Amino acid sequence: MRALVGLGLTLALAVPSSGQTPAASSTAGERDRALEKAAADAAAGRRSVAAQELREAALRFHSVTALLQLARLEAGQKEGARALATLRQALALAPNSEDLLSAYAQVALASGAPVRAIPALESLTRIWADVADHHYLLGVALMQAGDMTAAVDALAEAERLEPNRVLTLVALGLAFNKRKLYAEAKPYLVRSLEREPESVEAVAALAESEEGLGELDEARAHALRAVARSPDQPTANLVLGMVLMKEEKFAEARDALEKAAAADPTSAKAHYQLSLAYARLGDEARSRREVELYQKALREVEERLQELRGQAGSAPAAPRP
Repeated sequence: MRALVGLGLTLALAVPSSGQTPAASSTAGERDRALEKAAADAAAGRRSVAAQELREAALRFHSVTALLQLARLEAGQKEGARALATLRQALALAPNSEDLLSAYAQVALASGAPVRAIPALESLTRIWADVADHHYLLGVALMQAGDMTAAVDALAEAERLEPNRVLTLVALGLAFNKRKLYAEAKPYLVRSLEREPESVEAVAALAESEEGLGELDEARAHALRAVARSPDQPTANLVLGMVLMKEEKFAEARDALEKAAAADPTSAKAHYQLSLAYARLGDEARSRREVELYQKALREVEERLQELRGQAGSAPAAPRP
């Protein structure tokens, strides 16, 4: 799953309409000049100065645009929690803004908080139901939260609205793999590779489907192809380790599975398979440690699902604090 970083939003500065009073026009002009100066300072690398100017503009003019630009700066500085707080302030002023809801969801996803992203994305998919990207991001958030069934539904709608988009095809393949529906996953991954043959993530996901279907030669070939391009690719190393386990090449399997677990420490499947490899090699201490990490990963998924179930049905336009 590709990480979503940054907001990538094009912000338009407010322009006073011809019907404004002179006082309102003057205030709008001051606001626009303040935003332009902050944008210039940010472009020149004076981010702390720009951030302070945007905070002052937001406070003085109750400006949603100032808050959105400030959140962009904070997200760009990897200050996800601060960016989310800023976006919550903006959403209090404009709770149904597409740009704000989308920005909030993307920052939450990039910060590893998919459950926070989901209410915003659910609002987006209701209000702008014909925008494929909103359904795609909802599917990604649900995958990260661990609800693969709901993720497939959201991603299938994204695929219906915008057929053959590679990101959506790969995400559908990954979601079906997580549900162990490998026969359903494989066609989406094959289609994605027809359109983007060099996608390492798609090749690795296809290897996982093939391993699950018992097509071990094909799985090995695709896993090796993926690790040749990206040696630490977690899914490819996981598949390679599982194939080697079936061939009783336990030391080689251990090495591949260690790479998989290191690259994705949240993968319960990698920790479980690694515990088996250590056990076969007689390393009981490390095997027990991997079992503990496997159980910890399962608990974390269950906690996210419980949090998700706790907010189900509320579906507010603006995300919860």
